Amino acid sequence: MILRYNGQLQMQINDIAQVADYMWQKGWAERNAGNITVNITEFIGDENRSLSVINRIPLFYAVPELADQYYYVTSAGSRMRDIARNPMDQGIVTRVSAEGKSIEILADKNLPPTIELPSHLLMHQMFAREAIREGKPVSSRRRVVLHTHPTELIALSHFKELQSTKAITEALYRMHPEVKMCLPGGLAWVPYEMPGSVELAKASIKDLKDFRFMLWERHGVLGTGTSILEVFDVVDTLNKAAKIYLYVHLLHN
Repeated sequence: MILRYNGQLQMQINDIAQVADYMWQKGWAERNAGNITVNITEFIGDENRSLSVINRIPLFYAVPELADQYYYVTSAGSRMRDIARNPMDQGIVTRVSAEGKSIEILADKNLPPTIELPSHLLMHQMFAREAIREGKPVSSRRRVVLHTHPTELIALSHFKELQSTKAITEALYRMHPEVKMCLPGGLAWVPYEMPGSVELAKASIKDLKDFRFMLWERHGVLGTGTSILEVFDVVDTLNKAAKIYLYVHLLHN
């Protein structure tokens, strides 16, 4: 089925495409690197709630808090440069089933979701629980989960002396004052786990209770927030500080 666009939904999809292009142009999205999920429930519109289900994919665990929530999800193997050109050619719109035990692909194609989707849904479940505790709609909290491979931040993750939340945060704060302004809560450090593994997901969820962004050792950055453009801006600022750190380190050695 073909997604029907309204103004707000079109803007959300356009923002996803724009950020995908930024990541590709910056060299943070080699080959099929990176993935994105965005809760678009509040923008989906009545015109899309009746879309026929193209495919149902069972989940390994139930996420009842996400029942009837709609997500834009990048597909498995998708390339950010292609998402930038046509986000619905390399991504899908899904809905979590009423019982929270499967996802339903609604548009535009029957593509497999990113292999990171189970991890992303666990994160979205945590955000949903935060909203429910506050008596707010699920999609009113953090709606975006973005993973990308910023070159300089990955390089910093190889420095033994920076391999802790305190150390990496303080180092980036020292390099560029903008970092503390846009990320006062700091950057969480996550020791290496196999990409796409349950272990990495669990480590990330644990830290996401207190942090919006984290650096995965030798792997990249995970960012969360309410706006994909704002999430990108923070990662961009963090990576600028990492680049400055590497310049200073080079000059002093």
